[in-house]
Amino acid sequence: MESIPLSEGQLMVTDPDDHSLLVSNQELIAGALAADPQIFARMRETCPEIPVGLMLACPTLPKDDVLPACEAYIAECRKRFQPLLQLHADFYYLHGVSNFHALRAAVLAVTDLSGAALMAELPVDADCRMEDGTDCVAAVAVLQRIGVSTVVLTASEPEDLPEALHGIAPYARISLGVRCPAVWLLRGLDLPNVELFVPMANERARRLADLVQLRRVNGTQTIVPRELDDVVLAPDGRDAHFIDWTTSISDEISCDHLLGERLIELEDEAPAAFKLLLEEEEDVIALEENLYMITRPVCLCAESPELLEKALRVYAGLALYDGTWEQEARILKYFSEKYGLICM
Repeated sequence: MESIPLSEGQLMVTDPDDHSLLVSNQELIAGALAADPQIFARMRETCPEIPVGLMLACPTLPKDDVLPACEAYIAECRKRFQPLLQLHADFYYLHGVSNFHALRAAVLAVTDLSGAALMAELPVDADCRMEDGTDCVAAVAVLQRIGVSTVVLTASEPEDLPEALHGIAPYARISLGVRCPAVWLLRGLDLPNVELFVPMANERARRLADLVQLRRVNGTQTIVPRELDDVVLAPDGRDAHFIDWTTSISDEISCDHLLGERLIELEDEAPAAFKLLLEEEEDVIALEENLYMITRPVCLCAESPELLEKALRVYAGLALYDGTWEQEARILKYFSEKYGLICM
């Protein structure tokens, strides 16, 4: 286990009039977060001492699931986000979606357009899962490898936050925050490794400021040590999987129209990871169509780097690369930074 230095807890201000908090206790304030471009412009004027960010509301998921759904959603996000990214905020805050595939697609849309610092809001339910069933450890494991620097957890019930944070904290390599009603902090919630507090939409930062300060003074923050990286955390897009660096990988499985049947046949076999082979454009469609059937880590292989990238954009987990169809080092570096590809 690895101990980590954490901040004692800082606050995000969300109203231009909260600049007075900077005068009374500047070290308590991490930054300013604007809900729209008008508030953003005012905050740039009233809070010049701190980073000012802008919220990006993710589009509503379409009701029909016409393939390729992932690229269509990314395109919709790009269309919505591009004008806001041109404002060159110090950071951007993604929110408004409870489906992990959509949240990941929104992150890709931002990183397609910009290298700006990025935060992501992660709604959690009971059992440390999102509304769509995605394990929160798996979600954070993916987000922290594709360009997100801070994950902010939200919940509809106060007890769901500590449960999720205790699960996530050992594997998080980025900062963690919470966005919850101020009254929840009065209950003395155990919020391990939380460094950032974001006010709810209907609350001012002033309500949180005294409570966050009290936590700092009382030293009530729980610190959960990080697990050492002697195993590979390789989510499949829904669940977290822990494998070693010499894990067994299946023989090549063609990613064609029979992929679903092949995955069913392999359910009871030994390999810890599936190796999926893509040979043509239609294979990417087959992969997206059968994502719900994948229950183990996936090793993606394709001779063409362009085809491999299309598969990486669709696959919501962290794909493995074992050297099949050798790719150039610069391409693998790009795939690792952009999509979290794990080179074995």
